[in-house]
Amino acid sequence: MDKHYLGHRIRLKERFEKNPASLQTYEIIELLLGFVIKGKDVKPQAKEILKKCENLENIFHTKLANIKGVGKETELFFNIIGEFILRAKWEKIKNESFNIAGPQSVYPFLKNLIGFEKIEKFVILYLNSLNKIISYEIIATGTVNQTAVYPREVAKNALNFNAVSVILAHNHPSGNNLPSEQDKILTEKIKEALKLFDIKVLDHLIITKDSYLSFSAEGML
Repeated sequence: MDKHYLGHRIRLKERFEKNPASLQTYEIIELLLGFVIKGKDVKPQAKEILKKCENLENIFHTKLANIKGVGKETELFFNIIGEFILRAKWEKIKNESFNIAGPQSVYPFLKNLIGFEKIEKFVILYLNSLNKIISYEIIATGTVNQTAVYPREVAKNALNFNAVSVILAHNHPSGNNLPSEQDKILTEKIKEALKLFDIKVLDHLIITKDSYLSFSAEGML
């Protein structure tokens, strides 16, 4: 059996150790595949994955199991890496002062959490009296363009977390980050519900995989 790939894989690792930037993107994927697919050349699979996903970021949110020679184990492997990245981003924003950092600081986390989803999801970030983020929840999952969110449930959950303020966020799977009339109406309803408990809505962010819109920055709060 021709095992030329063994020498190739060793050379890739050596190049990575000396200068990671010298590797092409598909070669980085190839190195990763080598940890889960043993005993074969995985360059064709690496190139096919990159072709299907277009960039590295999409790999963690794409079904890979139907690519020839990849399988469920490889898909699980990349899902685990994606979860690792998400948790690293959460650690970065947890206990960060939102007043200082602003919406751009939470966008990378929210992008990884819901920005690549094919259906709408509604997230609440809970903050303490120092405006530091202490926890989060996905409180609703809906269809391609709609989620059912109940202001009373938002208020109840905020009280459970002893939150003084919240940041609302939901994704638009269409990629359009402009708010709908329903988005605006829901934001007002949640604001009114939370006002009864002296809990403030600091922002409402509409998330896509490429951008975000801040209600606060746009003067809509």
